[in-house]
Amino acid sequence: MIAVYHPPGRPDVCFEVLDAGESRADLKTRKELKFTLPRADVRKLRSVLEGNGRRQIHNNEVSIVHSVYFDDARLSTCRANLDGLGRRNKVRIRWYDTPRPAHEFFFEIKWRDNRVTGKHRLHVRSSQSLEKLSYRTIVEKLSVVLPDHCRSMLARYCEPTVLVRYQREHFTAVNGPLRATIDYNICYFDQTGKQFISSSFGHRHEGLVVLEGKMPVGRESELRAMMHPLGARLDRCSKYVHGCQLLGLVRA
Repeated sequence: MIAVYHPPGRPDVCFEVLDAGESRADLKTRKELKFTLPRADVRKLRSVLEGNGRRQIHNNEVSIVHSVYFDDARLSTCRANLDGLGRRNKVRIRWYDTPRPAHEFFFEIKWRDNRVTGKHRLHVRSSQSLEKLSYRTIVEKLSVVLPDHCRSMLARYCEPTVLVRYQREHFTAVNGPLRATIDYNICYFDQTGKQFISSSFGHRHEGLVVLEGKMPVGRESELRAMMHPLGARLDRCSKYVHGCQLLGLVRA
């Protein structure tokens, strides 16, 4: 247990940081490669990755991922990606395998420094189900229990913008730290102006399949071996940016 806070405005709500990232040292610095595969056959992709590696199961064979991205009023983190800035950040909360957020979730800051990426990830538990808390309350509680570097980033990007939901399958190399995921059935929900987390009026990204490889810096070539004989094209792909574009928040 790292931090517990009982705010004066909502004494019935308590946030507790269960893990400040110590259990996932692999997230701190790594290389990510992404491949966009419009209308790809997920069964064939699964077969290739299972043949060259092995499936990794978290709760279920197929995970349901929900991520709420936060930004400022100008959508600066989205525009930084569109402008191709080498150093940028994304702020989000994430939960898995339930349609609505419950008591436990992850707060994440994903950073990029040119070709290297990393993630500050904290496992947080709330005494109240997150779906019953307003965004204002969520930000307020997080701003107290987060470490300084995360708190300052949340203060800068505190406006809920897009909720992204998708299905994810996980795979690992037989030997070594290489991980690969397949993401599909991607759907976006506009959160601008919302007081609470909303999954109404979703916008499906028809046919988009994303294959991501995550590995230590310098071991990028191992991903091609795991993907063989696929000839996918390396691409820039941010689900958050796609969501902003398809929802009309920024010009495509």
